[in-house]
Amino acid sequence: MLDRKIAGLIQGQELLLLPGETMVREAARQMSARHIGAILVRDGGETSGIFTERDMLDRIVAGGRSPDETKLKDVMTPDPAFIGPNDSVRSAIFAMKKQRSRHLLVKDRGEVLAIVSVRDLLRSVVEESTDNERVLDDLWQGFPV
Repeated sequence: MLDRKIAGLIQGQELLLLPGETMVREAARQMSARHIGAILVRDGGETSGIFTERDMLDRIVAGGRSPDETKLKDVMTPDPAFIGPNDSVRSAIFAMKKQRSRHLLVKDRGEVLAIVSVRDLLRSVVEESTDNERVLDDLWQGFPV
């Protein structure tokens, strides 16, 4: 269950890519419409960071900034943590715990393929082990909430 490869979780995922000049409100609209919690910020074909629900909460709402006047590049998380498509769910869980993050980029040979979330990982575990509540409790322990 925890040895399942990340590649199996990201099949069919279509990344939302926005330039750093995009205003936060527009990014939030697009995230809401697609029911996703993170987007990739790109400038000039290069990944410059990730913008997540947590960034919205901490840097916009709690920070008192206007989503209509704030650009993604000013509030994104630069240099986000990443894993590879052949890494396991277990590896992703430990990477998230170490980074205190709810999202990881999935990269292969320097190219971003997808974004995996804690929700994706937990859904995978639940699908494979609905009987084992102890495993779920252990996994949940220590995640930033």
